[in-house]
Amino acid sequence: MPISATRKAAIRAEIVEHAARLFRLRGHAGTNIDDIMLAAGLTRGAFYAHFTSKDDLFAEIVRMGHGLLPRLRAAGKVDAVLDDYLDREALAATAQGCALASLSGDVARSPLAARLAFANVLHGVIAELARGRKRSLDADATAVAILAVGAVTLARASGDTRLSDWLLRCARRTARALMKPKPRSKKKAAKRRASPRKKRSTSRPKAAAARPSRRASRSRGGRA
Repeated sequence: MPISATRKAAIRAEIVEHAARLFRLRGHAGTNIDDIMLAAGLTRGAFYAHFTSKDDLFAEIVRMGHGLLPRLRAAGKVDAVLDDYLDREALAATAQGCALASLSGDVARSPLAARLAFANVLHGVIAELARGRKRSLDADATAVAILAVGAVTLARASGDTRLSDWLLRCARRTARALMKPKPRSKKKAAKRRASPRKKRSTSRPKAAAARPSRRASRSRGGRA
């Protein structure tokens, strides 16, 4: 008896959930299909009813963008999300829960589909950080994304707890400074106020008005 579409979707979601956790914990190379299906309580044969390969499943998980992106989309204030993301007490959970921080090395060695999915998630993070700014690919927002993800990645890899704390603290402080709205330059504003409007040149109309009188004087002189 064929399973319903609802049941099939639930099975797929369960496979993705367990695979995402194992990929972030063990990496792409350290996780195989048997591990995923065992964690999901399913047989290996059920895997191929939903995905063509492990790389296909991996690209799907990267595309979902677990971690920073959904938190930014759900939050009203970006600063609060960054503070939580760069919190040293939550480093283990953050690093394991964020695809950008935990899977970047695996994605770099993966087929194009996973790398393009990673790029789309990163674009989404920058766009969320640039909320309210003129450009979605804002330079300061891009720098904040690099700082946040890079700091979590490096802090997670560092065996020195004090260094990890320092990395997160520096990243948090710099990110706050970059996310502050920039005040309008006082020099530019003063220059605009001080610069007078250019007056229209009156030399041409005057010259045009003077021509008839000169011609008239010449003609009168000739008659005389």
